[in-house]
Amino acid sequence: MASIPASGMGSQDTPADTSNGAVSRPRKLTPKRPQSEKAGLADVFPYYAGFSFNWATKQLHLEADRDRSVVLDPWNGSGTTTLAARANGIRSIGIDLNPIANVVAQLRTQVGHDVQPCPPPLVSRASVSTTDPLLSWFSRRTASRLRHWSLHFDTLPEAESTLGYIAVFRVVRSLTSRFEGSNPTWVRRTSSNDDLIDIGRKHLDELIIQDQKDVRERLTAESYTVAPVSIVRASSKQLPLADKSVNFILTSPPYLTRIDYAVAYSRELAVFGVDTVRDRSLRAALMGTTLIRPDRKDLKVYGPIARDLVTSIGAHGSKASSGYYLKQAKQYLDDLTDSFEEIARVSKQHAVMKLVVQDSYYKDIPIRLAEICVEEAGRRGWMFVEWDRAEVTRNLTQVNTAARAYPKGRVDETVITLRKAR
Repeated sequence: MASIPASGMGSQDTPADTSNGAVSRPRKLTPKRPQSEKAGLADVFPYYAGFSFNWATKQLHLEADRDRSVVLDPWNGSGTTTLAARANGIRSIGIDLNPIANVVAQLRTQVGHDVQPCPPPLVSRASVSTTDPLLSWFSRRTASRLRHWSLHFDTLPEAESTLGYIAVFRVVRSLTSRFEGSNPTWVRRTSSNDDLIDIGRKHLDELIIQDQKDVRERLTAESYTVAPVSIVRASSKQLPLADKSVNFILTSPPYLTRIDYAVAYSRELAVFGVDTVRDRSLRAALMGTTLIRPDRKDLKVYGPIARDLVTSIGAHGSKASSGYYLKQAKQYLDDLTDSFEEIARVSKQHAVMKLVVQDSYYKDIPIRLAEICVEEAGRRGWMFVEWDRAEVTRNLTQVNTAARAYPKGRVDETVITLRKAR
């Protein structure tokens, strides 16, 4: 395993030598996604993303072979990697366990296609069940009409169904914006009938039809090279791919920041009929979840940096540090290391992997995620090549008022480049 640069090295100003000859070079194009990014339809349905479309396109142009490469993103999210690969004419595979992410990624593969909007479904007297998750935000008549639309989409070809679902997601998110709080990953529900959103069928149909037209216009306004794209719902810990089948991995794993992606997209999941309160299976399965899986066991052996982290969290004097928070950190590290093992399995010899990761803090304990990734990937056959670090000026620890009580230092975003060893 290649040695890791000392913590704090690798600034933008001065290249830092590492013991294996790799250097940290000044960043020419930041992976940071702009707040108002439109490239690659990133604004059609904003989804938490680790890097921008333009940055991903540049990396693939420089690193991947257009004729022979197969690009993989095992945490594909909204499909920035797969769309960037398509723009470069490179075959790609996007893996994500969140069905909402996969719908967004699938829509972005349809850039340049003229997908026809779906007309309203026939009026039905059928009503939603009393347990329909849409009733957490909508009146019975509005929830019923949304459910009619979703059932109608399930009967359509994939392209039309995807366009329709994205339009409903956008309408639902717009109508329920008042349920969003300062924490961008948490959405309030209501049990008060007076607080429910009530819109008549005709008005709701008009909103959904118009939104389909708006998204369709964006799809046809842009055009990219056509290349095979596979969007697959699966776990990064169990990749449905053959051994030694990919050449390039471009990805950003979920960070150890306790973001609950299922709760963040609970409204869109409700359109699919998934209630994240009653059914916790998706929440529990996603990497970085705030839930502790009842069947997890302390069987994993980590490298020194990850071991130091779990020791520090367990020894912290704050409430639940030695209990819940220690278990959550270990569970995250288990998922990360299991994923690295799978990525190593499906990667060809000399494959290149680029990771975009962000450090964070547990209370006042620094979580050196970049160094953990380099070390744990190295223990699974990846050689460290270089990294490029830049300070993050705004992150979730600044949004959380309780977290501000603990002193913190610099938080870095790091682009890590690794190469599969023999």
